[in-house]
Formats: sequence, C-alpha cells, structure tokens
Amino acid sequence: MLFVILITNLLSPNLALASISAPMMAEQITRQMPKVITKSATTENPIKKNINVPFYKSIASLFPSGSLNLEILKKQQVFSKESLEPSAQSTQSTHSTHSTHSTHSDQYYKWNKIYFSADEIKPIFATHLSRYVIDAKSQSRFKVVDANANSLQLFDVTKKYFLKKDIHDVKADAYDLGYVMVLKDSYLRSQAQHQTRIQTTIPKGTRLVVEKYQQDFALVQYQNYKGYIHLSELITKFDFATFVYANNKWHQVQNRQFDKIISVQNTSIPLNFIQGIITSDTKGIIASTSQKIPIWSQVEIVHDQVITWHQSYLKGHGLVWGKPIKETEQIYYSIDELLTQEIASVSFHPQNPLKGILSSNGVYITEDGHYWKKLPQFEKFNGPVHYFNDLLLFVGNFRSTNGGQTFDNYIQIDKLASAIEFQFGFFPKTLQVKKIETTAPFKLKIEIETGIRKIQMESPLFTQDWKAVKS
Repeated sequence: MLFVILITNLLSPNLALASISAPMMAEQITRQMPKVITKSATTENPIKKNINVPFYKSIASLFPSGSLNLEILKKQQVFSKESLEPSAQSTQSTHSTHSTHSTHSDQYYKWNKIYFSADEIKPIFATHLSRYVIDAKSQSRFKVVDANANSLQLFDVTKKYFLKKDIHDVKADAYDLGYVMVLKDSYLRSQAQHQTRIQTTIPKGTRLVVEKYQQDFALVQYQNYKGYIHLSELITKFDFATFVYANNKWHQVQNRQFDKIISVQNTSIPLNFIQGIITSDTKGIIASTSQKIPIWSQVEIVHDQVITWHQSYLKGHGLVWGKPIKETEQIYYSIDELLTQEIASVSFHPQNPLKGILSSNGVYITEDGHYWKKLPQFEKFNGPVHYFNDLLLFVGNFRSTNGGQTFDNYIQIDKLASAIEFQFGFFPKTLQVKKIETTAPFKLKIEIETGIRKIQMESPLFTQDWKAVKS
C-alpha cells in the first residue's frame, strides 16, 4: 500500500515547483524518490572517487609517467588549461593545445560507431528541405531561396533583402511542411500506381512541393507536368521528425512508413493530416549514393570533447599533467547529496517516476531516480524546470527536444513583453520565468514576475502565441 501511495504522489501533475524552501522540498523528494524503487542495490555508483588516473610530463606525451588518485592530483594543482580530445579518426598531432580563451570544437558525424569529418560526407538536414527557417539567435523567419551542403540563401520577406546563413545557424520552422527531395532519377507517373504511364523523368536532387499523399505516392508539380512519384524515392521533412501535429495535438514520432507517421503509441497518422513538424537539429541523413556510407543512413552530429588538464607538482616527478578519464568526466550526484542543498524546482516524467529533472545551484537530470547527472550549461541555475516527456524538457527560458542533450533559448522575453503590453497596457521593465507546467491539450503555462505583479501566461506548446490566463 505504501508503494502505491508513493507512486501516486510521483505522478502528480504539479511537480514543477519553484522557490520552495529546503526543508519542504527535501521532505517532498524523500517521499517521491523512496529507496525501494531506486536501482541503488544493483547499480554501481558512477562516482569513482578512489580511481587512479595517469599523469604525463606534457599534454602531448604519448605515454604516461605514472598514475595517482585524481583527487590528490587536483589538490596539488598549480595550473589548468583546456585542450581538445582527438576524435576517433584523428591523431593527436592534428590538434594543438588551446588556452581557456581560444578553445574550439571540430564537428564530426557519427554513424555505426564510426566518425567522419565534415569534409568526408555530406548529409542533409531538415533545414535543407525547408521552405522557411528560423534564425537560431534572433528567431526571425526567412524564406529559403536556395540550399547547398553547408549554407542556405535566404530572403527576408518583410524587410526585402537577401542573406546567407550556415546550415547549422538556423532551425526548421515547425509549421512548414517543406519540400521533398528526389533521391535518384525517378519517373513521374500519371497515376498513383507503378504500372501506369510515365510522363517524364525527374533528376535526382530536385526539390518539389507535395500537393497530397496517396497510396504511398506523392502528387507533385514538375515543370509543366503534374503526376505521382513513389515515396521510396523521396526524402521528406517527416524523416527528421521528433513530433508531428495532427488532430489538434502533438504526437511523438517513432518512424515514417511511406505515407504515414507511426507514433510511439503505435498510432498511424496519414501525412495528409499533419500540420506541423518538430525536427531534430543533430540528425542528418545520407541522400546520395556517392557517399562513403549507404544511402538513407542516419548520422548524428558530434564534436571533439574539450577536456581540462590539471598541472600538478608531485615529489619525485616535478610538474606533471593529469586529466579525468572518460568515466569520471561526467559528474553524478546521489539524491542524498542533492538534499544537503536547497532545491529550487523539480519535475518528473509523467509516466516514469524514476526520470526527473531538478534545479539547485545548477540543473541535474536522472534516469534511475537515484543518481543525478549535472548539465554543465546551467551552472548556478536556480529557476523552474519541467519534464514533459522523454524528449521535451524545459529549463527556465530554454527548451530541449532531444532529452536534455542540447538546449535552445525558446521562451522569448520580447514576445512575452509585447503580449503583456497588449493585454494589460504596460510594458514590463523586467521579466523572470518563475514556474513552468503543461496543461491539456498540449499547452505551455508559465508564471512570470514583472517586478510589479505575477502573471500567468499560456501558449500552444510549440509556438510563441502568449496570452494571459487566470490564476
């Protein structure tokens, strides 16, 4: 009975709480994370406090001079600097050492545990198939005029000027269904069937607008012809989708099967019914047979890891360099350790109470309910957090669509300020998001501190159409 009560508490919809006192929050988490449902009895603690690490005469040394406990090396630390970890296909000599102010990270593509440089393969991304894109920094919307492997030629419809952007500096517009791209020279048929008259051949690489999907075919206009092309010969924005909007709600995507999207709940959604698409920024697809890996292969963007070397003075060795081994570079904390400090906000997965996110002078995420991984991009953060599902997380103004791997600045303060001015007649000088939650059907609700009053605002989950709501 106690176990049932604990699980019921964990599934409460009001778990994303902000500005709660330490004793109250400690009591709440202790109830919500009972040891009976953690994996502490069978899972090895990721924090290896007593493990030895090698030390080197210089960062460029190929072989260590010995090994010592990492904590002892740090205690003897006299200097530290950052350097790039060589990639799986690079040698150490290809990377120079950088100071803290000059570090950079090279981009690689990962496929089947193999790494490729940006020069070796040319995957396409959802932005390559977009008709409209959103600038990642300004959130401005642009029309796509032309696209190549690394950049897009854009047009500002409002201000009437052209500009060029790197492919990774923009995001696909959620309400743009985009183009489809022909993967090889393909026949345009008169009807949505294989054994019908061929009108013409469409060259590979051609981008087309789909009028409708029918029987695993797409109806398109090409030059003076209108006809059907089979979906197995096309790549679409749906192939990059993590969520799709249909039937007045968002669905998490499992995969595309010809003219249907299959959701994680195994719901079949016809492409004709879909009105919006959220796509992955790090997922690329090989769309040419001339690449080093097979067509349709999915690749993931990765970067060289920037690591911190510690220079220490050791008796008998003099000045040496040490670094954390890979298992210790990610810091984990137990729930008991986190409860020793004040918890600002905590939120749990709506179906799996072992998954959660919290803020306490930083942001931490857990997969097993006991060990919490610290997210380095939110150092000293004490604002609101919200766990929507396995992919969608919110931290203050920021949002992740890939389960916390990366975050983008999503809640735009200028749009909130304009909405408040329109509805209440004053323009707030300061705005701070104090609480985040989601309400049915798929709406984002936040509480804002303006310096004068607190206001509840609400918007559809994947747009910035803010309106005030009653408390």
